[in-house]
Amino acid sequence: MKKKSIVASTLQVSIALFFIKILGVLKQALIAAICGATAETDAYFVATGVTVALCSVIFSSVSISLLSMHTERLIVRGRESSNNLINAVLRVFIPISIGIALFFAVCAPVVAKFLAPSYLGEQLQTLASYIRTMSVMFVFTCYYLIVNVVLETDKRFLPGKGQSFLQNLFICVAAVAFYPRFGMPALIYAFLLAGFVQCIQITWNARHEFRFVPKVDSESTAVRRLLQLAFPLLVGNAIYEINDIVDKQIATGLGHGNVSFLSYGASINEIVTTLIIQSVSTVLFSHYTTWVAEGEYEKVGDNLKKSIEYLVVLIMPVMVMCFVCGDCIVDILYGRGNFDSSAVTMTTSVVFGYAAGFLFQATRANLVRVYYAFQNTKTPMINGAISIAVNVTLSILLSEVIGVGGIALATSIAMLLVTVLLLPGVKNYIPEFSLRSSLTEYVKAVSIAIVIGIVAYCLRKLISFGTLVSFIIIGVFTVLTYMGAAYLLRIRAIQVIVWHILSRVKRR
Repeated sequence: MKKKSIVASTLQVSIALFFIKILGVLKQALIAAICGATAETDAYFVATGVTVALCSVIFSSVSISLLSMHTERLIVRGRESSNNLINAVLRVFIPISIGIALFFAVCAPVVAKFLAPSYLGEQLQTLASYIRTMSVMFVFTCYYLIVNVVLETDKRFLPGKGQSFLQNLFICVAAVAFYPRFGMPALIYAFLLAGFVQCIQITWNARHEFRFVPKVDSESTAVRRLLQLAFPLLVGNAIYEINDIVDKQIATGLGHGNVSFLSYGASINEIVTTLIIQSVSTVLFSHYTTWVAEGEYEKVGDNLKKSIEYLVVLIMPVMVMCFVCGDCIVDILYGRGNFDSSAVTMTTSVVFGYAAGFLFQATRANLVRVYYAFQNTKTPMINGAISIAVNVTLSILLSEVIGVGGIALATSIAMLLVTVLLLPGVKNYIPEFSLRSSLTEYVKAVSIAIVIGIVAYCLRKLISFGTLVSFIIIGVFTVLTYMGAAYLLRIRAIQVIVWHILSRVKRR
């Protein structure tokens, strides 16, 4: 099994995700400009968003549980045995994915009515048609997530990000070249084509580590163990994804365009969660499973503490930018074509709501990986059940008061709760784990961000330049001032980053 440093792997994933998200932002900007925020775009976002969420719920639970089993199998028994395990899992879950796809294809009208109770007539039929077409994504997702386990065990993380790249690329082309003639179905079919191509790509990337075998030795015990691990995780993931489904349900009741506002705002939230949070948690989880399999539990605790500390420090200036210049960000990305000023205002409220939960998303993403590495999938499931109850209640209440932005804020509050609930349980596996030594770092980072945020807000009121120039000025001021103040106050994460940069410069 290949060895790569956490920093090197995380940097590779972050760079790749950066370009993928740039393309993703371009995709959303094109959809906003060309398609606007209409009943038809609402149906598109509901169909694609819910389908992708359900695919993730079902099959990421399998892949996450399988990663720890596959890592242990590879270390203890070798490549041939681990390859047999992957083949056996594919033989079980591909037929299951086909059955799920057929269910959604046949029951699309019922599913559509459940997802959007306020839809009637043509709009409901349109949503049902999109869901029926998207149903084949269950098969594509099942295959590529299972095969990708082989690559992530070997600390090869980039191929698994190919689907997002292909989806963004194909949808951009479809929006520009085919939407004027074929409408939203062009984007739906582009989505499916990306899923199919990703399956081919992941097979090619794994060709040296994974091969199909005509006869598989019995893995019934391992598959049963996988199902036992995956089921609580599936329920837990379902709970979190139900948050998204409920959010869209509530948004459909606020009038046409609100689902689109929520989706456009969520795409900005995903820039942060993908570039900073997902890249770190993806790499760390693979290392966690290896360390647990090798009995090196102290490494898990040390790296968990460092990762949370670094994420908090890095996210603070991003939060400042979202709160001070959220409208500028939305206007720059989407404010053209059919996306008018009222749409910018509504989407900005969503950005504010999600930004409030950045820190909690970062912490939770790393905490749950520890539970999964120790093959505990029940605790996150229970905590998630509490989270969804809070989210549903607050989404309904806050959306009535502050509109679609309240839905995003409710999600952030629910994320805070589940993070608090997850923290104590980590000590059951790593008794030495504690965040107390990082408390000073958190206080310094938050204090700097608050002061800079107030100054940046006042500066924003004083300058009278255009949207783009104002954003650049505030952005440069925020980042440089934050970095400088953090370095002077000896925040460890910033000092390490600066040290790595200077070391590389000197070597050159």
